[in-house]
Formats: sequence, C-alpha cells, structure tokens
Amino acid sequence: MEHRHTKGDKTKRVKRVRDFARSALKQLKTTTLFKLLPPQSFKTLLEARGDYLTRLGNQGRKTLKGLKNLSPEKVRQTIQGLGKKTLRDTREKRVAIDFHTIPQYHKDKTMLTKTRPTKGTTWGLGQATLFLLGRKQAFLDVLPITTKNIAETFKNTMQTFTKEIHKYQLKLVTLFADKEFAVNEVVKYLVDLRIDFVIPAKHQMYKEYLGKLEEVDIQYAGVRYTGFLCVGHVSGAHLVVLRKESSKGDKVLAFLVRGEVDVHGAVILAEEYRGRWGIENAFRSLEEFRGRTRTCDVRKELTLVLLSYLVLNLWFSVRSWVKVKLWVFCESLAGLLDLEGIKGLGVLHKSVLGLLGSFTGSELALCTSFYPREINCK
Repeated sequence: MEHRHTKGDKTKRVKRVRDFARSALKQLKTTTLFKLLPPQSFKTLLEARGDYLTRLGNQGRKTLKGLKNLSPEKVRQTIQGLGKKTLRDTREKRVAIDFHTIPQYHKDKTMLTKTRPTKGTTWGLGQATLFLLGRKQAFLDVLPITTKNIAETFKNTMQTFTKEIHKYQLKLVTLFADKEFAVNEVVKYLVDLRIDFVIPAKHQMYKEYLGKLEEVDIQYAGVRYTGFLCVGHVSGAHLVVLRKESSKGDKVLAFLVRGEVDVHGAVILAEEYRGRWGIENAFRSLEEFRGRTRTCDVRKELTLVLLSYLVLNLWFSVRSWVKVKLWVFCESLAGLLDLEGIKGLGVLHKSVLGLLGSFTGSELALCTSFYPREINCK
C-alpha cells in the first residue's frame, strides 16, 4: 500500500528541520567562540563546504582575513567543551585515537609535520584526535601535531591523551591504532607501558608466515576464519595472522598485540577493530565539509581546519536524535546564522523577524537574499 505524504507530515518535517538547526545554534552560542567570530563568518564557513572561501566573494575574503584574530588554541578549547557535554550524556564510553593529515605546500614548515608522500608532498597539517565512538559521536579533542618523527609524535600524543582520558574518568582498555604506527619503536613503547593494543601489521612483517598458518574453522559475526597463527615479534609484541573467507577469495588479516592470544581471542580482536571505522567515516565527512584556501598563512589554515572539526561536532550532536545529512545541516544552520546577523544590525521590525523565524534554513536563505538589509523601522 502506497503511503501519501499529507500536509501534517510536511509540517512535522519542517518543524524537525527547524528544531535541529536551532539546537545546534543554541550550543554554538554557549561557547566563547561565538563572540570572537561574527555569525556571518560562521555562515560563510558553512556555505563554502569543500570549496574555496574566495569563491564566495568579499564575504569569503573577509572571513579569511578575520581568522588571524582567532587562535587555534581557542578553537581547540571550544571543541573540548562540546566534547565534554556529549560525554556527560553517554553511557557507552569507547574512544579511538587516530591521526589525520592534510597535505600542504607552504614554505614555512614550523607548524607542519612529516607525512606519507601524497599529492606530491611529504608535508601536511597533522592532527591527533580523540574520538568518541558509538551512537553519540564527537571529537573530544584535536591536538595539532608539529613533530617530524612518527615515534616521537605518537609518544607525545599518548602522554597528552592519557591525561585527558583519566580526566574524563575513562579507563584505557585497548588501544586500536592505524597501520602507520606499526613501527618497532612505537610498539616497544606500548609494550613497556603495559597497554593492550591492536595495530595492523605491514606486509613485510608477516609475508614469511603465510604458508605456516594452522587450519581452523571458526565462524564469528557472519565471517568464516580458516587459518590462524600467533608468533613472537622482534618488538616484544606478538604477531597474529588470520585467514578469512570472502566473496573475492581468501583474505589475510595480520596485526600486532601485546600478549599471546588463542584463535578465539584473535577473532574477537579482529571484529572489535572494525568498530574504529567510525573515526575514518568522520575524517571523510571532514574532507567533504572542510573549506579550502590559497593563503600562505599556515596558522589561518590550521584555525580553519579546527573550525571544521567544531562544526562536525555540532552535526554529530543533532544526528544522535535526528537523521540529517551534512549538507542539509549546513544549509539550515547557515539560514539561522543569517538571521542572527540581521538581528545584530537591529534594523528589522519585530513582526518581520518573527515571520523569518518560522521558515526553514533553506527557505530563510532564499528569503534573506532578497530582503533589503537596511530598513529603519520604529
């Protein structure tokens, strides 16, 4: 039976869209950042959405120029504040630590970090992130990375985030890290700390063991595993190799762990590692939203990146109770911020403001683009 959308359904949808945009704006207003960056500048960042700020004309250039008055540390503190609020209302507290790098071509390398060769450069803006996994997601902290050595970077990050984890009254149970940290110096550091970890192994670490796997037959979470091996590694950790069936043939999973595990423990760790993909999806959303610039000022670039993390936190907050796509969220919030800018001018009549307040974000953006900005009503 076909369902026909009634007028009541449309009204509920419009109200829901207006509610989540207002909820995000309310959270933004509680931060000190809202006082330092004008509503029109936030609106410009939302409208850029993966494009260059200068494409938005004078307002884009004005926003980029205004970033010099905003410190990256202030934006980071705001991200931490919103993360703490989300953490307070969350029962299942599982966090992931991961690194994200944005390629850069600046001559000034003081705020950049060494990265894997990509897009013709080995330098980029690096961020270490502490991310809350689960239904309620949030970046609890974003730490800019400026060290040039991967092992030193990891050690410094772990020291900072370990303190924060204790501050949030969380317990570090197992660390799931990316393959780039499968470095002997990093693994030895974790073994010495006595922290359980799972780090995907590089191919050269396990290729000699591929013909030595023990035959097993275990099915877990819809996946069938047919091979297993656990051996000691030169770093002091243990190397686990699993073979699993897939539609495209057998695949091999290999990762480093702190202690020796049996086949059942290895399979559970492999499935748990899949849960950290929530942070990878968050990074994809960041690249989808992040505004681009051609500025030579690395500090402005870093501030813009951190502001993108902040907007994602607002989106994650409303997405925990209503399904909304990132671009719809940006359009709706931009419309309300446009209204905030008009209110700040103090030139519109109260009845007109009340009328504008009844529109959705997209309708408001259309309406305010035609409405005269300077009307003196008494």
